[in-house]
Amino acid sequence: MKNILATQTLKGRFGINPTVITLALSMIGSTLWGLWATDKLLALEKREVVTVQLSGIMGDFVEAEARAGRSPEETRQRVQTYLKAVEASVDRLAHEGRTVLVAEAVVAGSTPDLTEAVRADVARRMGAVPDARR
Repeated sequence: MKNILATQTLKGRFGINPTVITLALSMIGSTLWGLWATDKLLALEKREVVTVQLSGIMGDFVEAEARAGRSPEETRQRVQTYLKAVEASVDRLAHEGRTVLVAEAVVAGSTPDLTEAVRADVARRMGAVPDARR
């Protein structure tokens, strides 16, 4: 006796063509990808563009350190700490949904300037460091 189920194809067994299944799965995948991409594009549209005058912040710090009269090792350590604090402050702005541009690179526009907010955040972060003089 011949086993009929072993010789039947998917189309014969279920009445569905494998090509149709492949096309349906492809359409579902494309739809899901489209939803995801649209969500990401709309999230980018909501980002606020801001500027920060990093050269001014860094210049003020370097000038203050030059007048402080510390040893080269201590000055190097404070500069490294300061750079980490500036980077963390700008990263925080990015995590809050803002695109941060260096103010010196912006020719014109009406973007908000958050230099003072970054300066205050860096001062707060530097205040948390032991022996951080202002």
